[in-house]
Amino acid sequence: MKDLLKDNKVILVLIILLGLALRLWNLNKPEGLWNDEYITYSISMLKFPFDFFDGIRTNCHAPLHYFYLKLWMMIFKNSDFMLRLSSLVPNILGCFVMYHVGKNYQTKFHSIQIGLACALIASISSFLIYFSQEVRIYSMIFFLSSMILLYSIKMFEAPSRKNAAWLSVFSVLLILEHTIGFVYVLFNIFGLIAFRPKKKKETDLYMPIVAGLILCLPIIPFILRIFVHPTYFSQWWAPFSWSKIFFYFTDLFSPVLKNITNSPMSFYHQIINHDVINIGFVMFALVPAGICLMMIIKSNIDSKRINKYLLTVFLATFLTILITAIAGKIIFLTKYLTELYPILILMTAIGWAQLNSKSTKITLATIYVFMTLFFIVVSHTSAIRLVRQEGQRLPVLAMQKMGIKKQDKILFLFYPKTHFTKYYNDNDYIAMSIDKYNFPYVLNAGTTYDAFLNGHSIYKVFF
Repeated sequence: MKDLLKDNKVILVLIILLGLALRLWNLNKPEGLWNDEYITYSISMLKFPFDFFDGIRTNCHAPLHYFYLKLWMMIFKNSDFMLRLSSLVPNILGCFVMYHVGKNYQTKFHSIQIGLACALIASISSFLIYFSQEVRIYSMIFFLSSMILLYSIKMFEAPSRKNAAWLSVFSVLLILEHTIGFVYVLFNIFGLIAFRPKKKKETDLYMPIVAGLILCLPIIPFILRIFVHPTYFSQWWAPFSWSKIFFYFTDLFSPVLKNITNSPMSFYHQIINHDVINIGFVMFALVPAGICLMMIIKSNIDSKRINKYLLTVFLATFLTILITAIAGKIIFLTKYLTELYPILILMTAIGWAQLNSKSTKITLATIYVFMTLFFIVVSHTSAIRLVRQEGQRLPVLAMQKMGIKKQDKILFLFYPKTHFTKYYNDNDYIAMSIDKYNFPYVLNAGTTYDAFLNGHSIYKVFF
């Protein structure tokens, strides 16, 4: 038994090292930070406390990540590599936590086997690899959600005040990390209360959770202001389509990423276009995602209470965000539902462990791992090679290529010049900007997007 446990630890270490290697590959993006990353970075760089808090107040995201990144830069400075490493660390820690999530899932099947499957799926996930290399909130969301799931399962199987307290801590942190994280947290608490087997002398176990949620009350006005503010959560740049639901699952369980910023309007046309079958999409998107979806369905055929709890939390959160997106209040992107990824990974691992045939297990696992890793390593559109189209080092590299001389006049369009000063010395050029925040007249959503696509011809009369 000890040898078996030792072997499992070796396998876990190899899985985590594989995940780490994939995340370090091309971590220092040549295109630099793109707009959203730069906003996160620039707010974290503001002088503490007044400018810093004012920057947080005027942004649509919850405040925790700015504190985290500010502390990170105090220790590790602010090079692009180190900034991206701030996302890699919680991302890879989340993979390790997922092993313990599976290991703590009580079943007649081998829990360690489920844990290793969870760790493997997370380690080679293109979705997680992509956001481990981006200076944004989503890696931390995955880590915190994994911790919430871990202590939720512990509360389900072995309730204690300690587990309740840790569940409360990570629930509060998630709410402070993600503006809409409270949706998942609330449904998770309700799910635990509804499905966890009731035992005597446990009525006070939820008090730490309730107390922790009460501590989040001060952030409610902030959340409400965001949802009623007319400029937040607009749908104009990524309109809703039912295809986004299918892209959500291919993003999470295949190496093909389509719904990161704005997915194609038709899922069907990704499969068949002009009567031609897209073999690449079928092989690398549909096959891996199809395997995982079958395992998720199999895991929910079981009538165990804990499986019902997992499914209920997933469906309640997913449908809430979906309805909100249909109503035009939020954009339906895969990253906005990162909180649900740990649950789906666990369901996949459970379904795989429940397969009776050992040869079927090996075959499906081999196909999934091979297809995923082959695409990551070979494809020019894999998670490690996807270019941030608005990378703000690119214009500076272009200026250097053109041989721009000192004191030449530079005019930045669409984004303000302050978004580029990380990559050039402001004293080298006379820099001005006409950006989307100060166009000559107020633009509505449609004309702003037109300006992004056809600004040269539209605004020729002004320039």
